Amino acid sequence: MQSKRELIAHQSIVELHQWIEEVFAGRSDYPAALNNLLSSFSPSFKMVTMKGKNIGFAEVENLFRNNIGGRPNLHIDIDSFETLQLSASSVICRYHETHRNEGNVHSRWSVAVIDIQNGQPRWHYLHETAIAD
Repeated sequence: MQSKRELIAHQSIVELHQWIEEVFAGRSDYPAALNNLLSSFSPSFKMVTMKGKNIGFAEVENLFRNNIGGRPNLHIDIDSFETLQLSASSVICRYHETHRNEGNVHSRWSVAVIDIQNGQPRWHYLHETAIAD
């Protein structure tokens, strides 16, 4: 049985990717999605991209702001959740994500460190690894 912190972290993964999809697709509700998305990250957020680049919150924010509506047909599927570690303040999760856009399909495994404070998730770290076709 999953703990409350695990459920919060897993729900955060789903919501975050829904907001990413809304922003990149440029749907009418993208301003609220962008606000929700950016407030989900810790100011000290770090990420390793699929190309192996290390970026922080400022680069992630620029990525989202500069690509609003850039992928109008984007759809993201999330599955295969697994809790790798659970502590008093964070959950480390692995999950599988598939991006579909204009007939292109790209999949990756992602590992996220999500801090949970007062029932609120804040993303602290993300590492993405592309899955070869």
